Amino acid sequence: MKAKQLFVMVFLVAASSFIYSFVTPMGGEGFEIYVDNKLVLQQFNQEMKQLKNIQLTEAQSKSELKVKYYHCGMAGKSRILELKNSDQKTVKRWEFDNSEGKNFAITVAVKEILDSQEKLGNGTIYLYYSSKEAPQGRLLAGIVQANKNSVTGK
Repeated sequence: MKAKQLFVMVFLVAASSFIYSFVTPMGGEGFEIYVDNKLVLQQFNQEMKQLKNIQLTEAQSKSELKVKYYHCGMAGKSRILELKNSDQKTVKRWEFDNSEGKNFAITVAVKEILDSQEKLGNGTIYLYYSSKEAPQGRLLAGIVQANKNSVTGK
């Protein structure tokens, strides 16, 4: 009888862990960046302190970059994406209307990012997010332009 109870407890713990691994974190802050619906960067909570770069190529100029930012499982209000140079000067800014429900995604054209980067001399530019919930802004990633043979990645 004890073996059966032990088996049931182990099974419940394993099943709970398995199910939890597919749930978006509800108690924290984080973001995901996609290029044409392909996840290229995902960071939550403490991971957000580590700056990572994503690469964009000229071949992706017709693609879309999508950012999903999570505020404790909620979509932000009055959301803004900005590209800044290394001196923290805004190069490009996009503002997004509030949406109903849990519409986390905000989308910009990769071509606009590449054009902004080209004006600066093809150096690294930085993608920032801000909203009513995070008015001071959050640095999401550095964006580097890769050569034409590179693949988007982290």
